[in-house]
Amino acid sequence: LGASSPDEIKFGYNMTALTLHLGRSIGATLRPGDEIVVTTLDHEANVSTWEAMAADRGLTIRKVDIREDDVTLDLEDLESKLSDRTKLVAVGYASNAVGTINPIAEIVARAHEVGALTFVDAVAYAPHAPIDVRAIDTDLLVCSAYKWFGPHLGALYGKAEVFDALPA
Repeated sequence: LGASSPDEIKFGYNMTALTLHLGRSIGATLRPGDEIVVTTLDHEANVSTWEAMAADRGLTIRKVDIREDDVTLDLEDLESKLSDRTKLVAVGYASNAVGTINPIAEIVARAHEVGALTFVDAVAYAPHAPIDVRAIDTDLLVCSAYKWFGPHLGALYGKAEVFDALPA
């Protein structure tokens, strides 16, 4: 994944379990009225965690839609959903349903411009292409080793400073 240190990689049962645990930690740092951006292109596991956490904590979910003509994320819609209230942008690297590969480095840069953390679901992407988390500058990225014939477990990358700032 191109992490700076082995300490930036955590393992768990699978992507869904890691995302649920991470959602609990991130949720503890958020306040009512904060916003999370997800997309209509994403797998349920990268949407339902954030929706459930938002419902529990009084947060607002904003959903970025697709461009129907080519089934890509509507980046203008993304831009309209970002604000100083945005605390997390959760997006898939690639769609498991239609194969769209998202411009992750651009999405991460836009999220960082408003001070939001980024969470990238790379489960559908990782078996097909190399990933360099430092090049895309994401804060968090998750994938599943069994998708590329590894053991049945999930792998979570997180920048050291992000992991350090989150409660256990």
